[in-house]
Amino acid sequence: MSRDNIVRFRSEAFRRQAGRCYYCHVLMWIDDCASFAEQYRISKPVARWLQCTAEHLQARRDGGKDVAPNIAAACKRCNLGRHRRKVAPAPAEFRDLVEKRVTRGKWHARGVHKSGLVPSRAQYPTPSSFRSGRTM
Repeated sequence: MSRDNIVRFRSEAFRRQAGRCYYCHVLMWIDDCASFAEQYRISKPVARWLQCTAEHLQARRDGGKDVAPNIAAACKRCNLGRHRRKVAPAPAEFRDLVEKRVTRGKWHARGVHKSGLVPSRAQYPTPSSFRSGRTM
């Protein structure tokens, strides 16, 4: 599968998810870190962790394919956090873990939680709305 297809699938997922991470639901950026950081009044180093990445729901090392249904948009923090574990947890299991930490303000840098980038728990989209294209 070409890199261009993965970029296209990531962009489609980003739009379908209304620019929010599949796991933590924080707003992400694709093209311009500096403008994003300025808009939300966060530092560039913090904003870099909110870059949109192509997240393989089933990791390639576990047989996951580079196909649209297997690609979600996830911030760099969540994508690396899931796949740096010895065994990557299932997407639903990882989402539950991240949501608990986000709710306690323990996942992203303090500036992210204060910036309005993270929705309230009541505003979290459901995983099925991300897959179908319906979002918040």
